[in-house]
Amino acid sequence: MSEGKTLDNSMNINQNEGQPRGLMTLFFSEMWERFCYYGMRTLLTLFLVKSLMMGDSEASLIYGAYTGLVYAAPILGGKMADRFLGYRYAVLLGAILMAIGEFIIIGGSEHLMLIGMGALIIGNGYFKANISTIVGKLYRDNDPRRDSGFTIFYIGINIGALLATTVVAYVGETYGFKYGFGLAGIGMLAGLLIFWLGRANYAAAPGLEITDEGKQKILGPFNWVQVITVGSLAIIPLCYILIANNDILNWIFLGLFILIAYSLISAGIKEDKQEGTAIWKDRMIALIIFMIINIVFWACFEQAGTSLTLFADRNVDRSIFGWEMPASMTQFFNPFFIIVFGSIFSVMWVKLSKMGKNPNIPMKFAFGIFQLGLGFLLTYVGYQISDNNLVPLFILVFLYLLHTTGELFLSPIGLSMVTKLTPKKMAGTAMGAWFLSFAIANLLGGQIAALTGGGHGSSSKKDNSNFSMKTTVKEALVMENESSKFDSWENFYEMPQDLDVPPKIKKSIEIPKNINYQKYFDIQDWVQLRDSLSSNASFNTFISNRIIKDTIKSADDWLDKVKWDELKSKYKKYVEFDLNNNSKAGISMEDWAYFKVGIEKLVVDDTVFLKDALSTQTNTIQKEKLSNYVNIFTMIGFILLGIALFIALISKPIKKLMHGVE
Repeated sequence: MSEGKTLDNSMNINQNEGQPRGLMTLFFSEMWERFCYYGMRTLLTLFLVKSLMMGDSEASLIYGAYTGLVYAAPILGGKMADRFLGYRYAVLLGAILMAIGEFIIIGGSEHLMLIGMGALIIGNGYFKANISTIVGKLYRDNDPRRDSGFTIFYIGINIGALLATTVVAYVGETYGFKYGFGLAGIGMLAGLLIFWLGRANYAAAPGLEITDEGKQKILGPFNWVQVITVGSLAIIPLCYILIANNDILNWIFLGLFILIAYSLISAGIKEDKQEGTAIWKDRMIALIIFMIINIVFWACFEQAGTSLTLFADRNVDRSIFGWEMPASMTQFFNPFFIIVFGSIFSVMWVKLSKMGKNPNIPMKFAFGIFQLGLGFLLTYVGYQISDNNLVPLFILVFLYLLHTTGELFLSPIGLSMVTKLTPKKMAGTAMGAWFLSFAIANLLGGQIAALTGGGHGSSSKKDNSNFSMKTTVKEALVMENESSKFDSWENFYEMPQDLDVPPKIKKSIEIPKNINYQKYFDIQDWVQLRDSLSSNASFNTFISNRIIKDTIKSADDWLDKVKWDELKSKYKKYVEFDLNNNSKAGISMEDWAYFKVGIEKLVVDDTVFLKDALSTQTNTIQKEKLSNYVNIFTMIGFILLGIALFIALISKPIKKLMHGVE
């Protein structure tokens, strides 16, 4: 047939030739998409804690909800492409939404961040689900180049992750988070451009075009594709709500897991009846067991973006020959080790198979979880050799090495195992179930990270006024029917042009006019601290005079122009004094927000000066935090070792359920 000849020529399907031309186009498109996703994810927790002043627990829960939805979205994105959009349109739509999401987050407020996250979730759902499908479509069935083609493609994923966790991490923490997010967005635009300009290279892959059903009119003159596109934008506010109220996701994901588990087992029973076998039900049970194991592994592994990053920021000595590695940049060890050891492990599995010593799938899962647990237990070793409450950097390096080798035992076999365990007619549902296990793992990972959280950060609770702690200046003026005042309201603090300081410092101390209620009191509390330090006040005097939040009764009390200008003047004085003297006379506002937790409970003699009590408090909090991190990481490590041992003990029964699948 002429169509078959065209397909062979266009896709370069000759088993004696190299890879299809389209592979490199898809390689670089995916590489830049991963640069975008991991770039944002690398900075997210620190942005929430340091820029939006959230507590560790709140930031971890938001991170978990976001990444959980990111992994759930491809389930729907793949179905939309199969039935309506076609793979090319779906990838293009996803890339555009992801880039838009990154640029929205640059706005810097919590509301814009949640909107941007929503766009990234929906965009990732379309992009991630379908670009891998296009790669698969470049090959005919049983083409021996398929596995090596996917290996090359996955190298692109890890290069993108490596670039993100180095370049974006460095730029974001050195020059300001908005520059990091902007760079991630530019990366996505690069991926979009490569995918579009190189479209001729993968043009013959089946399923690219919008389907006939997608072109059918559904609402007046609008067809399915147009309705789905607009509907995708409408889902963004839903993602906003789910992230902000992330406890809802627990019930949604639990319900989906039960429903899918029931569907898989029912399908297995039905398949057995049709074929007259007793195989498929057992295999579905095995798949569900592997899903649960997968959830356990990735829930702990994903501490990399939350608790382990905060641990690196606060309790790890990141100095390397005088240069301090940004905390978020420590996440680069994982993709680096993947690239270094990925090929080695692939060769190792082949050689072990030839020797007849390749571990079965359940044992590989057990070994993977065992190494993950050992990685967490290394933090206890670090605690024992810590200096000034700082753990040596090499402890974190070896932790990520063990986590990565654990990943290489478990991750590469996952998708292949799913396709082998399920009947062909259930392949789509089973793959969706497998992605759901990653979504649940990420959500659960955020909740585990929240256990390490402190009590600092903002709060959504209300005090004796009508405002929540997140009410902004503009919202407060609207509530008081004085919205016209906002136009003439001045920024709280802008850096003078004659002060030459790094962008990161400038970003951390410049304050716009539309700050929220929490930020106002954070500034006021810090200024009062600096006033007391300047006057060499005693600790007890400072505590007794410290302003209590519930004294605010109306917007006039909060936004009184005289009080506002007086606070601005003092903030300016202390910030510029520190900058001009290249030192901190007391403590930065960011550090004060972290170390002030529980300071009112400190009991000292009336003769103890504030600066001495503050030094004691700082050392106490840092020591307590290190101990808390290590206790929780150690507990996770021992639990994982126990789970690994249990899996090893039941590996034979699980293998029996698999009925020969290797």
